[in-house]
Amino acid sequence: MWVKNFVLIFLVISIISCKSSKQIFDPNKTKKEFLVFGVGGGFTGKVLKYYITKDGSVYSHAGEEIKKIGVSPKGLTNQVFSNYISLEMDKIILNEPGNKYFFIESNLNDSSNKMTWGKEPLNNPNVETYFEILMNTVKVINNN
Repeated sequence: MWVKNFVLIFLVISIISCKSSKQIFDPNKTKKEFLVFGVGGGFTGKVLKYYITKDGSVYSHAGEEIKKIGVSPKGLTNQVFSNYISLEMDKIILNEPGNKYFFIESNLNDSSNKMTWGKEPLNNPNVETYFEILMNTVKVINNN
């Protein structure tokens, strides 16, 4: 009887421990091109990041876990990435964070760029408009 219980407990523990701890998306290891955007700072200092890949996958990253929240429609995804290039976001140098800050990062074509703002109103309205489009992409996914 005790052997049966031991085997049962061993099997349960084995199954539980086999649960994959592999992340769905690792921005440091992926070969996919992606954009990162989000908000940080404020009273809590918490950072909330979103990732969108060229295939339309959208992930959220709050704390230590990255979770897939959905897939952006192909047309919207293509527009987001083409606008990044056509608006020359990759050439903008912007490092003006405030207590609460906003950011857009890119990892495209083996190059990267990071824009951070929040301290002062921006001279280039395209950055804030583009950020709102990215955030609306997340809202569209969350409402489906």
